[in-house]
Amino acid sequence: MELKLKWFHSHRPLATLLIFVIVTSIFGVYVAFGTDWLRGQLLVCPGCNPPEMLQVDHYTVQNNTSNKPTMLTMWLFGHGPAGKSLQVQELYLENGPMKYPGCQWIPYNESSCLTPFTVQGVNVPSQSIVPVSIDTSSQGIYFTTGQDYRFDIVTDKGWFGGLIVTYPPPGLVMTGYTIGVDNGQSKATRLTLTLANMATTPVTLVSLTLKDVTPYLNSTSYSFPMNNPTINQPLAATQATLDTLSSGFYFEHQHTYSLTIISSKGLNSTTALNY
Repeated sequence: MELKLKWFHSHRPLATLLIFVIVTSIFGVYVAFGTDWLRGQLLVCPGCNPPEMLQVDHYTVQNNTSNKPTMLTMWLFGHGPAGKSLQVQELYLENGPMKYPGCQWIPYNESSCLTPFTVQGVNVPSQSIVPVSIDTSSQGIYFTTGQDYRFDIVTDKGWFGGLIVTYPPPGLVMTGYTIGVDNGQSKATRLTLTLANMATTPVTLVSLTLKDVTPYLNSTSYSFPMNNPTINQPLAATQATLDTLSSGFYFEHQHTYSLTIISSKGLNSTTALNY
């Protein structure tokens, strides 16, 4: 089995991550798919029957009491049949062979490749969102601006790999949306977003960019200045509404759209919209 990694990163464009990971257990081969901020990155366990999955809904990185960025919290969304759950046992930070020359990816030499963080008492039921937190300073690790960090999640059902954490996180992220038609209009032009503040200070929505990314279409990007709302509290959420009617842009059924959220602080975030 060869390891294949494809990752596109430029202030969070639509990203695709495909990793084939060999796990030496009854669960066999696991596949981890990364999406972007449409509920984050999807970690799939096809060996579970029927499949149980984890999605990273969002995450934050905050300063510790020494004012250093080490406090990582990820909100995990559980997929699967009713009554099923995944118990999170450990998070591993992949250090990689470039940092530790003794590291060999396959098989893992855990003492040199992976930095462990034990997690206790975190159970993620299906269709629920549950936070899991670690303090990376316990292993002498501090988040650095502009860097990506790759984490693996160990649960009672197996090992899930391929979670990317960027520091700093995007300022605003979308946690929900609706697309509709205004009164008297025949085409869908009204987009309502639920936005959450991932920063530690107030953040303002500066603008939105939309593009139809349906396959085989050569579409134009449309930019819409917003300059509101401002979300003052970390992790607080509010709605923002965009009407694209005057621009000539409208939503079509069975099309997929790229939405880029540009905020006053933090990285831009890009996600997919389906209508």
